[in-house]
Amino acid sequence: MTKELCKLKKSLSIDLTSYMLCINQPTHVCEKCGRAANSKKLLCQPVKIKV
Repeated sequence: MTKELCKLKKSLSIDLTSYMLCINQPTHVCEKCGRAANSKKLLCQPVKIKV
């Protein structure tokens, strides 16, 4: 699986379980595409979600 969720569009239907684990309880959001993840390493332009 690719390291960045932003580039994961094509393989998403193949490995949905791994994707769901990456987005469970998100802590960061991508400024570029708006995706959320639980690690900044998974996004291309991460910004920490302020609670």
